[in-house]
Amino acid sequence: MAFEKPIPSRLTLLRLRNQERLYRSIKKTVEDARNATIQRIRTIIPRLEEARKNVYDELSKTSAILKVAISKMSLEELGKLSETIKPTVSAEFVDLTMEGIKFRGVEFRGITSPNYGIFAAPPELDSAIYGIYSNFKVLSEMINLENLFYTLLSRVKEYQRMVNAIDNVILPRLIENQAFVRLKLDEDEREEFVRRVVINRLLESAGRR
Repeated sequence: MAFEKPIPSRLTLLRLRNQERLYRSIKKTVEDARNATIQRIRTIIPRLEEARKNVYDELSKTSAILKVAISKMSLEELGKLSETIKPTVSAEFVDLTMEGIKFRGVEFRGITSPNYGIFAAPPELDSAIYGIYSNFKVLSEMINLENLFYTLLSRVKEYQRMVNAIDNVILPRLIENQAFVRLKLDEDEREEFVRRVVINRLLESAGRR
């Protein structure tokens, strides 16, 4: 796409210089916002790593209990049990605010405990299921921290795109237009100077006659 060259005038040159100063100021503001957001991300990373570790540790314990429960049941019994018993967890996406940032998070509302009915289930199966339920708090904390992390990361990327646009598109175009206008103004001044010299010489020649 070809852009039209500005009309060469001193007013245009002044306007272009003001625009350059404005966009450099905007760039500095965006860079400050980007750097502040990066700093926020750095403070969240240790909390997120700790939350992931807690989830991993708790689910590992529950997994070991579940393996014991499964070892006490036949595959046929386990298959029938999984087809019939449907424990459920109620969760909802909500708007949360953490670190002064609003984002979409998850909140667990309630749990429907399984009813085994005619099935005889080993006690370890109950322990494993309730172990999973008890992990929902640490799991939701990890999910929400990850959502916050990626929300902030998205902002950093957006800020960087703005900085890149100013650096690589807007400022070069403004500087190029300023150079164009200055060149045209210099050419006009030289032409005006030559014109005056010629006119003065013609007037001097006419006066001598």
